[in-house]
This record gives sequence, structure tokens and C-alpha cells, in this order.
Amino acid sequence: MTDRPKLHVIQGSPAPDTPQEQVRKRVRKAEKPATMVQCHRCGGREVIETKIGVMMKDGKPSGGTKQLLCALCFMKGERVVVG
Repeated sequence: MTDRPKLHVIQGSPAPDTPQEQVRKRVRKAEKPATMVQCHRCGGREVIETKIGVMMKDGKPSGGTKQLLCALCFMKGERVVVG
């Protein structure tokens, strides 16, 4: 076999400090009740409850695993599990 090149981890550049990112940082730092769910990526507090692996029995859905997804990230096409 040939010698494969070794992979090295480099220090990535920080995200651009756009006005949108400044708002996200401010929202993430804002105080909230201890029991309130908040997205770790965008700071949003709106969630969608989904079920994975639902089976149909007698025409009714049953079973499945519940997941909470961030609604704001989901609208952008990202699937971020919250909670």
C-alpha cells in the first residue's frame, strides 16, 4: 500500500461578525427561565415536535420516538435537535 498523507487539524477562521450574527449572540446570552428550551445554534425558543419511526396500526399512527426540532433552523433547511 502507498503511504497516505496525515491529516492535520487547523485553526478555523471565526464566523463573520454580521448584524445577524450579533443578534444571535445577544439572544443566546439573554436570560431565560431555567426550564425553557433554547436552540444552541441560533438561540431560538420555538420548537416543533416530531416523531421518528411511526408505524400505522388500524389506520392510526403508533409508536415512534419524539424529537424537538428548532423551528427557526428547520425553516432554513437545517435539522437541529433541541433539548
